[in-house]
Amino acid sequence: MMNFETKYLIRWGIPGWVFIVFSYVCYLSYGKNLFLGNEFTVTQLLGIMISLGFVGIVLGYLMHQMYFSVNWIFSKQSSKIMEKLFDIIEHPEGIKGIDRYRFDHHKAYFMFEFHWQKHLILSDKDHRDYVSERYRYMLSTIHGLGALLVSIVLSILTVCILIYIYGHNLFTVLIILLLLYLGYSVWKGFGYYSENLIYFQANFINAFHNNELHRSSKEKIEIK
Repeated sequence: MMNFETKYLIRWGIPGWVFIVFSYVCYLSYGKNLFLGNEFTVTQLLGIMISLGFVGIVLGYLMHQMYFSVNWIFSKQSSKIMEKLFDIIEHPEGIKGIDRYRFDHHKAYFMFEFHWQKHLILSDKDHRDYVSERYRYMLSTIHGLGALLVSIVLSILTVCILIYIYGHNLFTVLIILLLLYLGYSVWKGFGYYSENLIYFQANFINAFHNNELHRSSKEKIEIK
């Protein structure tokens, strides 16, 4: 099983590597030979690739932060999610404390997350393990797609800047078309998994309120 460090390095690296590949390939299409166009020994080339790998991870991490800022911190995404959740949850009045933060959508969402996690802890072990793994998978997929979407948008902007400076050719047009297709596909996937997670959380709350997921009397847990 992949360890924590490797898993997160790859997750952060993919958006950065995608940006580097598309930007540099587009640059090469103009006949430029800066950096990787020179002759290198195998050892030097290996060192360059490793360096680019680390640069990609740093860029990818920054793209993750950009995604969180745009989609969560500086937007009303949590408010939209809460509206959809309450449309699905059968007895939203059972989630206490949220009305207190009706004018602060971020804190209202934090309160919902607290109740969701509390219900998860109070579920029986089999359901809890399945729901936790499923939730972790969907959430990591959503964040990964969000960061990749930022990478594709930045790649499109970079290619457009190169076209503005050097002019366009058939290859750059094809790159733009490919990036637009990838961006649309990633955006649709992001929307699909986001909607799926909302229904998953809401129906979990419904199942818990209907006493379908309560832990057995033999299984005890202490909540401090």
